[in-house]
Amino acid sequence: MSRSLFLLLFVLLLDDAWSAVSLPKIFGDHMVLQTNSEYGARAFIYGSANPGEAVTVDAPRGPYYTTANEHGRWNVMLDPVGASSKSYNITVSGEEGNPIVFTDVMYGNVILCSGQSNMVFAVNGMFNATAEIAAANHPNIRLFKVALNTSSTPLWDVNGTWELCSPTTIPSFSAVCYLTGRFSMDMHWGDEPLGLIQSAWGGTPIQAWMSPEALAKCPSTSPGGQSQSLEGLDVGGPGDPSVLYNAMINPLVGFSVRAALWYQGEANARESSINSTNAYRCYLTNMITSWRDVWGIGDFAFLFVQLAPYGSSTADAVSYVRQAMLETLPSPGGDIDTTGMAVIIDLGEADHRVHPQNKTEVGRRMALQLLHVALGLQQPEVNFSGPSLVRASAMSNGMVVIEFEYASGMFWNGSHGCVQCCKGASPVQVTSEERTVDNATWFNTTATVQGTKLIVKPMGMAQNSVPKAIRLNFNDFPECVLFNEYLLPASPFLAAVETAKDNVFDVFPVVNELKTPPMGFNSWNYYHCNIDEQAVKSTADAFVATGMAKVGYEFVNIDDCWMVERAPDGTIQADPVRFPSGMKAVTDYVHSKGLKFGLYTAQGSLTCQKRPAAYGHELQDAATYCEWGIDYLKIDGCGGMKHPNRSTSWQLFKQGFDKCQETTGHFTVMSVESCGSLADVCHWYAPSYANLWRTCGDIQATWSSVMSNLDHNNVMAPIALMGHYNDPDMLQVGNVGLSVTESKAHFSLWCIIMAPLLAGTDIVHMSNETLAIMTAPEVVAVNQDPLAKQGVRVSPANATGPEVWARQLHDGSVAVALLNRGEKAMMITATWDEIGLHPDSKATIRDLWERKDVGTATGKYSSNVESHGVFLFKAMPTS
Repeated sequence: MSRSLFLLLFVLLLDDAWSAVSLPKIFGDHMVLQTNSEYGARAFIYGSANPGEAVTVDAPRGPYYTTANEHGRWNVMLDPVGASSKSYNITVSGEEGNPIVFTDVMYGNVILCSGQSNMVFAVNGMFNATAEIAAANHPNIRLFKVALNTSSTPLWDVNGTWELCSPTTIPSFSAVCYLTGRFSMDMHWGDEPLGLIQSAWGGTPIQAWMSPEALAKCPSTSPGGQSQSLEGLDVGGPGDPSVLYNAMINPLVGFSVRAALWYQGEANARESSINSTNAYRCYLTNMITSWRDVWGIGDFAFLFVQLAPYGSSTADAVSYVRQAMLETLPSPGGDIDTTGMAVIIDLGEADHRVHPQNKTEVGRRMALQLLHVALGLQQPEVNFSGPSLVRASAMSNGMVVIEFEYASGMFWNGSHGCVQCCKGASPVQVTSEERTVDNATWFNTTATVQGTKLIVKPMGMAQNSVPKAIRLNFNDFPECVLFNEYLLPASPFLAAVETAKDNVFDVFPVVNELKTPPMGFNSWNYYHCNIDEQAVKSTADAFVATGMAKVGYEFVNIDDCWMVERAPDGTIQADPVRFPSGMKAVTDYVHSKGLKFGLYTAQGSLTCQKRPAAYGHELQDAATYCEWGIDYLKIDGCGGMKHPNRSTSWQLFKQGFDKCQETTGHFTVMSVESCGSLADVCHWYAPSYANLWRTCGDIQATWSSVMSNLDHNNVMAPIALMGHYNDPDMLQVGNVGLSVTESKAHFSLWCIIMAPLLAGTDIVHMSNETLAIMTAPEVVAVNQDPLAKQGVRVSPANATGPEVWARQLHDGSVAVALLNRGEKAMMITATWDEIGLHPDSKATIRDLWERKDVGTATGKYSSNVESHGVFLFKAMPTS
């Protein structure tokens, strides 16, 4: 071998050895990471390295440290950073090789845009393209276009680079994606950075964008003939199941987003059938659910564009796909929530082209939906919806009355450039057959606007026939469309006509006093504001399915962001897109599982996330929560106007809940913020009104944060007693940032200090390891010990070394945690003097994690404890 060839091979091998740490290409210069501002999701950085290799991520509020797992994968969760125009450098390094440096990184909002050709349709093809391109000098908007690719198996990476938005880069980018983002900035976000990710392919069916697991939840061939293989379907892009999910979605999983935009459906409009509605609804619902599940940041907002008219041969087929999209919106008792839809029934092209060119209006309407669904903004701040169907009711005189919401100033207007429109029969039709019947006979009507209602008179129906179903704009290119005063159209719909309403009776359970610390779940640490009724129901189901309910986990509590406004009479209102069934229905569902349900408020006029809070409405809210059957209320310390004394809010809620219990027998747990010092008045008024009080700041999924909250909580130990507990915040067990060893230590210590055990992770998809930690029976028993005496640190404090924590139990034994806060394993000893046993007594030592006796000891006990670990045992005196 020549010397030059040898040197070349040596350099290649050396280069390979010096690049062990790598990241997917979605991470790069100029990228935007999702900010936690306005209840956004936490951002993550992840990649690969040699198995067991230590990885350091030097990023804002860092550095962050982790270790690649046995598969060579690593992941860190970044601490919250507010959205701003400030840019950062982020450096990722391993144990060897050159660091990877990303420059000009910003924190803002990230939107994923996917679908087929109407999402691919570029800025340079839209109306007013020249002016839009010339004005596209937006350096805070960053663009990432995923290169087209297919794969039969899930891939880890994509091809693409981040680019600054400019007249040079924007022409070939998705018009709907860009305009939705730009309008959202114009309407609300201002100059906050915005990352837009385009992952779309023209002519592709929805099945190609679904994971195999999601497809399996829909029949392989639906009653309407929607075959997953799509054989014989004329599509312009790949149509095989999952090939685009594997290649163009799966590699993005974990890169936190604010919302996803979806514009697709033409490739699935194949036949005029009720069953085609059922098939596409099943596909869309399960695609959304599966994307959210694998992303691991909760139910981020999902917005889609309802299809515009585009051809007589597909009129009925497209109508049924539109109906499927309508049925994928939040509805009481529905299968999905936190979705929104832009209606564009008025924007179809007169020449029947499949791509409406007025993408400006599509983007504007999508932006309105984005701000409503993702941020909870309501009218009149954001007028996001056209007239929306509430119900259709048959009258005794043969008329049908259709009621709408978001219908102020409702009127009929022509569309598609029509001049002589809305002159004859209305686009409303009725039938005496059920809405689920294919090929029903439909009759035209006249439909007159009266305020927020349509008064519909059937034409040509047989005498004494009763309308059973009604539909709007189910014809090709409707000339007459229903608008509200904000010039937003009503969605086409097919709906049943009501003849009666069911009576609903409220039943409230009787709940006993809180004898031990509450066990359950709180949504904040994992979901932040990506919480909705489907997530609540799934968590309740998982508590039962996993056995956590049998262990004692019973409270399913949601944190901030569930409310959006107050009604004119002051009644607090739930977010209609996240909780379309209402909080009473959600409470009833949780109760049906044998569990309890909790809500969040704040003592100021605004919550921490700027939603309406309790100031001045405490008694009214307590009565509302009593009516809903709420079992647990967290009262935060935020924001806006407040009472001069913190206790005023607590006293008023206590008064209201006492009245509730007197009249219904229903007990409500009160958790308040905050009391972190014995010098404060907390030591006398918190236990008088509250069952729990926070003693420290918000916990993060880091070892330092867990230790900090542990230390602050210890100060307040003297005032804890049965029914009234110190609260060092929720559990971070199972979240990115803590190792298994640290998670077990975290859980052990929370049991020793008699803290509430409120899981803060994804219960539905948690690992067996996480489940095992949170359900370890003898460890949980320490937390739930009926003596209700808080454990404390009994050794000198040592922030970098060994500590001993102990708690007396009702059977005369002592639970002991040997805590190693240092960076190396060490031997730690607990003496009987420290833990409260007679120095000469002999005790049986039981390992509470392993659930077995490990010997006896007299006077002291020692064990080797790994770094950031705990050895948890019970010492039971035998003499």
